[in-house]
Amino acid sequence: MAEEVRISDRPVSQSVMQAAITAGYTRLQSRIIAGRLGDGDAGKVSLLVRPQLSAIDAPDRLPDIGVAADAVAYAVMQGIPLILLSDFDCDGASGHSVLKFALRDYFGVPEDHIHSYIGHRLREGYGVSESVTQRILETAPRPAVVITADQGSSDHARIERLRDHGFMTVVTDHHGVPVQGPPSAALACVNPVREDSTFADPYIAGVHVAWLLCCAVRQRLIDRGHLPADAPRLGGLLDLVALGTMADCVDLARSPNNRAVLTRGLALMNAPDARPVWRALYRVSRCSGPITAATLGFTFGPIINARGRLDCALGAVDLLMCDDEEEAERLASILVEHNNERKQVQSQMLRRILPMAEQQAVDRCTAITVFDPEGHPGVHGVCAARLVEAYGRPAAYFSPKQGSDYITASLRTVPGFHIRNALAQIAESHPDDLIAWGGHAGAGGVTLKREGLERFTTAFNAIATRALTAWTLGPRVLTDGELDQIPSLELFNELAVLEPFGRQWESPVFRAEGRILTLRPVGDGTHLKLLLGIGPDRFDAIWFGAVRDGVCPVEMGQVVRLAFELDANTFRDETRLQLRVRHAVAST
Repeated sequence: MAEEVRISDRPVSQSVMQAAITAGYTRLQSRIIAGRLGDGDAGKVSLLVRPQLSAIDAPDRLPDIGVAADAVAYAVMQGIPLILLSDFDCDGASGHSVLKFALRDYFGVPEDHIHSYIGHRLREGYGVSESVTQRILETAPRPAVVITADQGSSDHARIERLRDHGFMTVVTDHHGVPVQGPPSAALACVNPVREDSTFADPYIAGVHVAWLLCCAVRQRLIDRGHLPADAPRLGGLLDLVALGTMADCVDLARSPNNRAVLTRGLALMNAPDARPVWRALYRVSRCSGPITAATLGFTFGPIINARGRLDCALGAVDLLMCDDEEEAERLASILVEHNNERKQVQSQMLRRILPMAEQQAVDRCTAITVFDPEGHPGVHGVCAARLVEAYGRPAAYFSPKQGSDYITASLRTVPGFHIRNALAQIAESHPDDLIAWGGHAGAGGVTLKREGLERFTTAFNAIATRALTAWTLGPRVLTDGELDQIPSLELFNELAVLEPFGRQWESPVFRAEGRILTLRPVGDGTHLKLLLGIGPDRFDAIWFGAVRDGVCPVEMGQVVRLAFELDANTFRDETRLQLRVRHAVAST
């Protein structure tokens, strides 16, 4: 039986709340802000909550940006082939598309001078792997400049091999850099989390780093007379940057860059002349209302990600770059099928390993590590995230690596536990066990010798135990307390001023006591449509994923403590308030 979910209130910074009220936010808005920023942020409320586009930091302070921009600009001007090499997730596919759009449409590089490579998740694994390196050596023209997106900081040996065969590599990435530093064989490693970086914002996504490189290249090409002084800026690509940013779950509380990019990107997606991909995804996923950050995080992002989870991610790049409405819808429909298949695989995997995870929770392990002999590496990350939600602990999900004797895992975490730092400690303690590893604060991946699994499990749990002394084990839902007003569309719109919501800047959640007046399963039978009575008022509500293993968690007529969000449900051009239930439990 799963652990009981705790409903608890967020701590509120009084200094931030007062600063927000002084800045002109309503008392409710200020309360939400103060639950997401700390005392040290009180002087930056306006910048952090609603940054202007001008708040986006220029690329100048990124490490190696000058060398990188010079190299790419030279290749553009001299007609040297350009090799784009990206990760297979949504951040990587978005970064790949940004680079290709910039080179082809903004800088005038002929399409046949641009060559695209993305590692296959199942056959080749993460990063600049040996396999994808070999493919480049066998098929790509040389000499050439390789530009990575969302990877490369830890791939020293493969980048050295590329250099030895006539390829010059420019790394753009946002993942952690090994202790020995960035790859010395690369011409440049543009990464805001490098120890020597003076870039103000270490929280940006990989696609954002790629976009900043393109901005720097544009300026170089203007300075050298290759482009006119009034050459179009690259702001038109911020919709793609927004998608990768939201899908990669980067920090939206401490990064004015991420918030500014999302705000501008969403405006582009909702514009009448938006790219065909956004209209196609909107139609095939049966969206309603405007495209929001939640649309990217829970609908568009998973659809784009699904391609790389189950097949080659270049299909996702094709969709993002498609300029034909009909073709975009056809490609989007294929990706939706992949996403539906991913959901089925995910459900099967979770059913297999939940008993193992449950036992570790019963044994009071601080971190959960599971090995699934039948697991699908493309769905590891989603399953690890579900374990974190279910058990309130860091989680690592392992399964065999296709075509090898190794095992591979994705890792996810809870607040206060840094995944990449944990992997670095394990690699230092057991260097012979780890074949490859990488990641950032919130997520990571590792390839391991099978015989090292027990040592990894012990070390991962020990590190988590030391790091999470102040963390109460178990799943929880954080709320912003009780509402002192009746839920309404007006209240929903008041809170929408604080968009975009996402990681570290979560959508407001409130708690209340109410009665289940009616309920019925909808969709695939795991979701519940409810009518809730809260005080004298009645509210339509939806609870996604409420029914698990055929068990409905609530009954009609039951009085429950519930945590919920305010939502706007648009149907046939009519918008009504709907409560989105996050959790409900019988009142005692």
